[in-house]
Amino acid sequence: MEFFFDAHKPKKQKESYGKLASQQRMRLAMAFLNPLRPVINDGWSQYGNGKKSKAFGQALKKVIQEAVEGTYPDQMIVPEKVMISMGALPMPAIADVVRSPGILEVFFTNEPHPMARDSDELVLVVISPELGIGAKSDQVWYRKDGHIEVELPVQFEAGSFHAYIYCHNKKQTSYSKSYYLGHFEAMLDQNDKL
Repeated sequence: MEFFFDAHKPKKQKESYGKLASQQRMRLAMAFLNPLRPVINDGWSQYGNGKKSKAFGQALKKVIQEAVEGTYPDQMIVPEKVMISMGALPMPAIADVVRSPGILEVFFTNEPHPMARDSDELVLVVISPELGIGAKSDQVWYRKDGHIEVELPVQFEAGSFHAYIYCHNKKQTSYSKSYYLGHFEAMLDQNDKL
């Protein structure tokens, strides 16, 4: 007979510090990136050999290696080090980011570059890891425009969020590295200020 229970068998030892720290890094990275999965599948497609799971895995690996700071159990994601897209296409230089009620505007300059085209499309992405939601601009904005103005979904207006921007060529075969625009707090309604 084979024993399936033995009260005298020693209990499993406590997991090592290194394993616990590694597991926490993975959990933090997954929680941050999951709302961005569709964007990452596109923005990291060149690094996934045509497979979405590999593209997401490469982005996840980069976050774990470069964007998780601190020591266990006080580890945290550093959003400005997270890359939601990766590639060699140059990003326009960001001049200013302005938030007003319901709107996020990004102003940028279109510097000449051999790889850049006026028809390159820019994508604005907002994410709230706390709420587990992410959204991207649905209007097409071009490098030549010099300005993006996006109406924020109401969920982002009521809560804080992170914003990123990246660009890709018209055929979506070449991407830029993403650029972190910042963390934006919830905007208080005029009635809330009283």
